Amino acid sequence: MKKKKNTKQVNIKIRVGLSAAIVIAALACICTPIIINNLQANIPNIPEVILDIADEQLPGHITNDKGELEEVEVIPTFDEVDGGLFEDKDTGISKTEGEYYDLGWSEVYDVSSPEAFKNDTINKCIIANNYYGAQCVSLARVFWWSYADRDVSTCGTGMAKGMMECADENAGDDFLVFWANSVNSIQAGDWLVFDGGQYGHIGMALGSVVNGYVTLLGENQGGRPCEEGGAATNIINISVKKLIGFYRPKDYIIPEPEPEPVPYNPDTGIVK
Repeated sequence: MKKKKNTKQVNIKIRVGLSAAIVIAALACICTPIIINNLQANIPNIPEVILDIADEQLPGHITNDKGELEEVEVIPTFDEVDGGLFEDKDTGISKTEGEYYDLGWSEVYDVSSPEAFKNDTINKCIIANNYYGAQCVSLARVFWWSYADRDVSTCGTGMAKGMMECADENAGDDFLVFWANSVNSIQAGDWLVFDGGQYGHIGMALGSVVNGYVTLLGENQGGRPCEEGGAATNIINISVKKLIGFYRPKDYIIPEPEPEPVPYNPDTGIVK
């Protein structure tokens, strides 16, 4: 049985030098949101990422190269992540002032498989020309660049959760669109968009949903702090309660297995 969630409101400021693992170990018995300041001294008003730590820290479930769901060690587990802010010089809507970081606009990563993308991006600060640094939309952006040769849209919101407001535009001919009622069909390689908090969150599923949580590759979700803002790509478990919908790259569609032939006796007409 899970422990009842502590309803006492506690705001905890964590120095950015601490890793997510240390934070979770230190706060394992405090089931309240963690607020982490982003490290970006040259740009004012950088938003804080809020990680709502789960009552129980769980093992991850990642699909291996054989297509089997494999349990891995216990990893940071959150009920909600709020930290997906996005702005670039062409499509941003924020009025913040300061030096603009024009970083990573031409980066291309290996999208031949979900595993390849994970291995190519893990623990990297991927800015993707985002004013706010390594935000979760930055990672989605380089996937769209690398896979579909085009940009993502937050539908004029500047927020990760806005990506489902113009789903047809983001999907184009390259992705299938699913909504929250298809949560049980999530598979490795799906890009999940979450509501929650002010900005929401987006990341790539590394497996299917297990007991209400999915293992997620993403940025600005408690990883190594980045000098330009946000946090490096890492892996967490996240609850699917706040899921809005998701995008599936068509190249990652798993074909349905061929039905096995049914034995048939032509003399009797009986199917055995």
